[in-house]
Amino acid sequence: MKPPPRLLLVENDATALAYLTAMFRKAGYEILGVRTGKEGLIEAWRNRPDLIVLDNELADLAGIEIVKKLRADARSAQTKILLLSTASQPEAILQSVQAGADQYIVKRAGVDAELLERVRALFPAGEAEAADPEHASGKLISFLSAKGGTGTSSLCANLAQTLGGLVAPKTVAVVDLVLPIGSISQIVGVDSPKTIVEVSQLDPKLMTRAKVEPLLAHVAEWKLHLLSGAPDPEAAQELKVDRLEAVFNVLRQSHDYVLVDFGCALSRVSLPFIRSSARVVLVLASDAATVALTKTTLKYLESQNVRRNRIYPVLNRAVGLEGMSRAELEKELALIIPGIVPHMSGAFSLANNQHQPIAVKFPNDTATFVLHDLAVGLLSQSEEAVAA
Repeated sequence: MKPPPRLLLVENDATALAYLTAMFRKAGYEILGVRTGKEGLIEAWRNRPDLIVLDNELADLAGIEIVKKLRADARSAQTKILLLSTASQPEAILQSVQAGADQYIVKRAGVDAELLERVRALFPAGEAEAADPEHASGKLISFLSAKGGTGTSSLCANLAQTLGGLVAPKTVAVVDLVLPIGSISQIVGVDSPKTIVEVSQLDPKLMTRAKVEPLLAHVAEWKLHLLSGAPDPEAAQELKVDRLEAVFNVLRQSHDYVLVDFGCALSRVSLPFIRSSARVVLVLASDAATVALTKTTLKYLESQNVRRNRIYPVLNRAVGLEGMSRAELEKELALIIPGIVPHMSGAFSLANNQHQPIAVKFPNDTATFVLHDLAVGLLSQSEEAVAA
């Protein structure tokens, strides 16, 4: 008989600890429960739990400080940690992720059900293989636009670079699934060892981290690992669509965040991954044609159970100033737009042509600060998303 996953609950409130202990035991987990940070550290290093559910508001130590101590010790460096907190500000979520927490959950009504689902997604009770570090837990974030020419690929690459700096030492992978020709490898200035087409042709039984990781290009300046898109339309015809799920499972085992660029391709290839994404970054332009197509895209996504609260709209004015204002666009699309990439004249193209991130080429430009704020918001919302 396979042993159940072992959870360590570190909760200051005795009533809450008793309730959570009963809930997880009923769900089939082995439970260790303590009420102080010091006891939590001792239990973590002595009994090596599979996962730690940690209250951030403890009497003796702040939860975020405990996370740092756990990550600094070889005995707990790889242990999954879920941090519970009353703080819902993006800055608090960002700090916890940077400290090393795998997930951040805001305490609120109904949080117990969400917590149970998060734990089940990481460690299904009774399945020993769920405790394997190979288990896929990285968050999938899709990039999509309703029309070509909105700068989706450039925005994907630059947000990935900013995100990579925010979450380090956690890792970010980017997958170029724009068909029939990818462009991110040209933007970042590298040739990947293999493309998504070639990786998709591997036998799914042989798709392991050891096999797939060497096929990605590590782009240090961009702080990401890249799986390039199809080099030409003829190669794109060889893409094994039925094996893409296996590819993404492996990438989510080896990377904490997997960003995938679909361009304007809303199709049978992209839809399953868009459905399972923690967030869908919808890149907007304000001209009439793009707005009309975006409304149609939003309506279709809703019909496919991709709700608007999972959409992260970004207005990219770097590619043009014409069209509606932000307020007009928000009213027309019934969406709140969290950020606008400002018009950069020729600077946007210059950075792309020189294969440099905007944040590196123009560190003091308004666009760099906007990208930072967008990445923080995206990180915050992705952490709040319930695991599929």
